[in-house]
Amino acid sequence: MFDQETVALIRQAPALDGIDLDALPQLLTDAFATVVAARIRLRTGAPDTAGAEIDATVSLLTRLAATHEVLVAQLPDRDNRAAAAFVAGTAHQTRRLARSGVREASRITATTVSAEVSSSLLFLIAEAYPDAAEASKNITSNSPDSTLVERGLLSAIKALAGGRLREIVAEPVPERTASTSTERALEALQYLLLQGVRALADQLQRPEDTATGSTARGIFQQVKDLCIEELNDALGDGLSGYSVFSGPLHVANLLIAADRDLSGSALSHLPAPSGIDAAAWNQITQRMALSRPFLWRNHKEAIQEGFLERGRSAVISFPTGGGKSTLAELKIAAALISGEQVVFLAPTHALVSQTVKALQKTFKSATVFGDTDDDVTLSSINAQRDVVVTTPERCLALLAMQPEAFANLGLIVFDECHLLHARPGDRSRRGLDSMLCLLNLTLTAPTADLLLMSAMMENASELAGWIGEITGRECLILDLAWKPTRQARGCVVYEAARLDALRDELGKARLANPKQKSVPAKIMRELTAKPLGFFGLRQTWSTRASEDYALRTLLETEEPLGTSSGPSSWYLTPNGNHVSTAIAAGSVAAGMKTLGNL
Repeated sequence: MFDQETVALIRQAPALDGIDLDALPQLLTDAFATVVAARIRLRTGAPDTAGAEIDATVSLLTRLAATHEVLVAQLPDRDNRAAAAFVAGTAHQTRRLARSGVREASRITATTVSAEVSSSLLFLIAEAYPDAAEASKNITSNSPDSTLVERGLLSAIKALAGGRLREIVAEPVPERTASTSTERALEALQYLLLQGVRALADQLQRPEDTATGSTARGIFQQVKDLCIEELNDALGDGLSGYSVFSGPLHVANLLIAADRDLSGSALSHLPAPSGIDAAAWNQITQRMALSRPFLWRNHKEAIQEGFLERGRSAVISFPTGGGKSTLAELKIAAALISGEQVVFLAPTHALVSQTVKALQKTFKSATVFGDTDDDVTLSSINAQRDVVVTTPERCLALLAMQPEAFANLGLIVFDECHLLHARPGDRSRRGLDSMLCLLNLTLTAPTADLLLMSAMMENASELAGWIGEITGRECLILDLAWKPTRQARGCVVYEAARLDALRDELGKARLANPKQKSVPAKIMRELTAKPLGFFGLRQTWSTRASEDYALRTLLETEEPLGTSSGPSSWYLTPNGNHVSTAIAAGSVAAGMKTLGNL
């Protein structure tokens, strides 16, 4: 379920008695598979989902979530806070899956904080921003017992974790309506927390040196100070006691921990590359931050390696959804601000159109042109276009007509660059034309940087070496395996003994009906088996160790298998469409997002 980068992060979590940190990633994946299988069984007639297996899993998740969350909240400066926060957030999310039925409204009361609120903030602390956005979807603010201030605070935290910073600041501050002294005290703390979240959102939207007003951390620290009051001789025994608003105190601690690292991940705080006008750079990054305010871990590593500097080409081999577009747009921004032209190569007309729309949204003051029309001349394009998005074949033709028009070219971007390597049996010229296009562009504009991107590239280092040879400059290799999404992979299997028995029954039926072509309906009705889920607990299925896999019952009902006929035999077949539909129906009924591909 976890990529290798995330596995390494999880293994840095604080040690707990009875928990093997090396096996913790597999343990969390196994817990997820157990909970998901139990949810599906519950909604398809399982007699008992609260058995020993699911109880033990929920107990383990509760321990992991509570222990690591406390460590993060109380010791926000510890070196492995990101690992502890990620483990706690993941445990909360998986544990929540096990709580079937009606969801309770989210709350931040004097003594409690809902798990979905904690997990959203914990993922922010872990710099796992896609996970934070996903967790925040579970936050609701519709409790009839909540005040307007508490609802506003919950909505603000949800928007913060979802990356909707502008929404937080734009929302009007709710009125305070509490009546009793205790309620007023709680509401005052919630109000301060809301003001702190608003201040944090404002800080994250502005360049780092232009933020004004009270700092968010100062406000959160004020909440902490107000949440604890010493009571002298509270019980008449001469000992001091304490009055504590533990709910707001815990939220303040988590927000302080989140604030510590959010500034370094804020896209609006990213300094301009060397030689780039800071004002123009900030204008573009602030616009980008409206929809994606946080830089991911792989973005920051690339930037630290000099990705944005002039004269630095790069080959990016991130998984699908891994953030290639953000890095590409930042590189394009640096080129445009320097007054250089950009050529963006995409393999299909559909991708050309999609790219044009995305770039026009980001670069409002630049002229972005999608060239797919054979009747358009090169001079008419380059005379007024800052960014030309086109296919390699079309670009090659335009280069042949007027290469001098590319004299101001500063950046060449090639998306889906695996097109350079033609697939076996592909007799088209696409790979060759793409190679010729790149070579001609680099000959025409020898100082231009190259950026090659693909999610299906196994030889990134080899390609980077080639780019380095033809440009005479260093080419970065960005092939971090980190993924923003989690996938637990499994397949449907059946008990071998049951299949053997069905094959014997089918064989006997064939002998009893030698002249019949198809299996009799009576026999077909008896060919049923219970589907099991066989889950891999590592990212790849490359071991034979039993502890790296988990077998879980998916349906308590036996589902019909199919048959196929040969010259002299009948064979069992999986009947995949029916079985997958039955599993999908159980998943949907359990309230889980489900995608079927029959």
